[in-house]
Amino acid sequence: MRNVKTTLLYHWFDEVWNKDDANAIDRLMTSTATAKGVVADDQPSGPAGFKIFFNDFRSQFHNVKVEVEEAIAQDDIETARTSVSAIHTKSGKPVNFSGMCMVRVADGKIAEAWNNYDFLNLYQQLGQKLSPTE
Repeated sequence: MRNVKTTLLYHWFDEVWNKDDANAIDRLMTSTATAKGVVADDQPSGPAGFKIFFNDFRSQFHNVKVEVEEAIAQDDIETARTSVSAIHTKSGKPVNFSGMCMVRVADGKIAEAWNNYDFLNLYQQLGQKLSPTE
């Protein structure tokens, strides 16, 4: 049986998100890391770019809890299936959504990340609707 607690991704989600430790971003991510799906291409790479996303999300939500439901690691790649719960700060409404993250590990740190989280579901829970732009 796999032990998710032995993976870098488990430590990432636990320290960065569950313990709200922004300093863990610097400890667990390389200075040139990319984070597709959460950091825009025109933003800085590495911890500086990820902290833009982290701080923005934290300004909108509190009591963030990320549960790593499953994690698989092979060679320099790890993947985690997660469930996220949080409280929307402005409305006080609880939200839950799921997602997956895959990372390439270099020197014990995240060097590249690919994120696929159901942010549409998240914002629909807050009453926002998807509408086409003209």
